[in-house]
Amino acid sequence: MSNISLDTITGIFSSIMGWFFWIVIVFFAAMVFDYATGTLAALKNKCWTSTKAREGLFHKLGICGALVLAILIDVVVGLAANTVIRLPFEFPGLFSPLCAVWYILTEFGSIAENLQKMGINLPRFLTKGLAQMHNAADKAGESYKQPEDSKNDDK
Repeated sequence: MSNISLDTITGIFSSIMGWFFWIVIVFFAAMVFDYATGTLAALKNKCWTSTKAREGLFHKLGICGALVLAILIDVVVGLAANTVIRLPFEFPGLFSPLCAVWYILTEFGSIAENLQKMGINLPRFLTKGLAQMHNAADKAGESYKQPEDSKNDDK
């Protein structure tokens, strides 16, 4: 029996999920990096506790749950758009990419904070750029108009 390589597994998932697969990989990598830098910052500042570490893990699991929810919503709406609702447009997914990018940017901001707590000076353009991208992701999600929203705009 042959071993399945990591290349094979990533190839299969990326062919099924396309570019979104790589967003999910970055999402999980950012969460792991945030947890690691948070732990290191807490150890350096002598404020690490198992309770805070456990709460951090529960928070990360909750974020994963939110992304899974967004993916499920996209799947259901996509299926319904083609069969039940018969939307006049194709629905490739909206909520999961927006949620994933929003959470990634949140994790990046948290990583930057953790690095600063460890005494690392970060360039202002980096922290400012992260904040601006996070705000842009917020605005992209808020500017999404549902069909009933566009009816109200006509009034």
